[in-house]
Amino acid sequence: MWSTGPKPPSDVTKHKNIYTVRQIQHLLVLCSLLKQDGPLARTLANALALDPLPMAVRAEPVPSVHPQATKDWLESFWEPAALTPDEVEVAAWQNNITEMVTAVEEIHAIEKLIGIRLTTEIMTQPEENSQ
Repeated sequence: MWSTGPKPPSDVTKHKNIYTVRQIQHLLVLCSLLKQDGPLARTLANALALDPLPMAVRAEPVPSVHPQATKDWLESFWEPAALTPDEVEVAAWQNNITEMVTAVEEIHAIEKLIGIRLTTEIMTQPEENSQ
């Protein structure tokens, strides 16, 4: 088994960016448990293949995580006239109700399996100061 070797005892909660590292690790576990031929895995693969620059230019902080606020934010972010053809495919996948329901069921099953929920929250402090 691959290992980075023994680590000296320490309080991992004091490690710089530990919560961000754990979020990345949880995301990796979640993605590794997706059905490879499922709609969510396909859509995530499409999203990862996008050129990030056009989206980064349009990116603005979300004002709130309230469902209506995030809906409005996503609609402004995914304004059809501003999207590249590849971005249209990623944004439009959610219009297929069968795929959306399947993706939600798959995420719920994985969350139940690993006991960790994929969550969204507003950043309250600058990234460089987070643990």
